[in-house]
Amino acid sequence: MPLNLPQAKDKAQLKQLMTSVALTNDQMRLLALLNDFAIHQAEYNPEVQQFPAKMVYKVNDELKLALVALLTTCSLLDPLRHGNETQKFFEDQIKIIQKADGNKMIDFGSIRADLIRQSLIPEVIDDWILYRDVNGDGIHALMDRKTYLQGLTTYARGGHPVYEFARFYRRFMEDKLAKKMKETQKVKEIAIKSLTDQVIQHQLENGQSPQKLLEQILSDKTIKLFEEEKDQPLRLTKK
Repeated sequence: MPLNLPQAKDKAQLKQLMTSVALTNDQMRLLALLNDFAIHQAEYNPEVQQFPAKMVYKVNDELKLALVALLTTCSLLDPLRHGNETQKFFEDQIKIIQKADGNKMIDFGSIRADLIRQSLIPEVIDDWILYRDVNGDGIHALMDRKTYLQGLTTYARGGHPVYEFARFYRRFMEDKLAKKMKETQKVKEIAIKSLTDQVIQHQLENGQSPQKLLEQILSDKTIKLFEEEKDQPLRLTKK
């Protein structure tokens, strides 16, 4: 008797998950979450709705897509990445072995173990689920969440889901780091200006010539304002 959709969905539920790379309990729970999401995706797949027996196949296909996307994204953000770490490489290496008793084995092949562990990040997985959800709004929903509805002018949508997601994360992190560096530089400039004002005021109070200070500033020798403090003789504090 052919399976109906509820039966196929129940059969796809994960009994036990194993991996070829040692992972923490939290990372294994994240993989189980991705498997649950893959079941959600497969439930709305037109082929599965017509032929429920394809459920397990589609679930594993969706799970593999998620892993490839996470690894590709992580690789693009890793300065120590290897040149062969592309979507195709991850697709070739990952094997999902489904057993008759409901147990599942994920074989990561020759993918770097540290890259696998780095890719299993709750925030990135949550973002993938938002982006990929069959009932969601794809890249538009992801962009709105990550940029607080501001958009990302340097990002061009489109392409294969793996690279659309990975490229977005790359551009998002570039933009985030650029803004952070700009803010840090602004704080440094404010601090330097404040200290310079204090040094100039201090030297004027100690008899330094305003004309000499102005010449130093105009000749781009402001750093000497700080150095000349060492040349001043020690004085008793006035009471």
